[in-house]
Amino acid sequence: MLFLITPFVPRLNREWRPDALISRAGSDSPLIAGAAFAFAWTPCVGPTLGAILTAASVQDTVGKGAVLLLFYSAGLAVPFLITAVVFTRATAAFRWLRDRYLIVTAVSGVILITMGVLLFTGELKQLNIEAQNALDNLGLNFFKSV
Repeated sequence: MLFLITPFVPRLNREWRPDALISRAGSDSPLIAGAAFAFAWTPCVGPTLGAILTAASVQDTVGKGAVLLLFYSAGLAVPFLITAVVFTRATAAFRWLRDRYLIVTAVSGVILITMGVLLFTGELKQLNIEAQNALDNLGLNFFKSV
């Protein structure tokens, strides 16, 4: 429902642009941006990093611990590197979505409401069963247990 009313209630559609906040910070902006990023990611990264460091500390050799930390670091770095590479191409897709914002928002709202109604009435289960039967008929049901 919120998706459907956001185009008409400007307060629900407010944006926070970090670049404007960073430009006001002046020469300390990289420090402030890094601190904000670290603060926001601490709950997400902290427990996982703690678990990896603990697992690395109890390995038989330093090399095994280093391999764990290497894969953890790669898991963090690779998505950022891929994002950097495809960012320019994604800009065109985002522009297309921005130009059709009202349509995308309305369609998203209708889909969410429809799924909610299907879930509430129990019809989502029946829809799932029919989809699985259709996949069976096409020989494409990869979720069927053997």
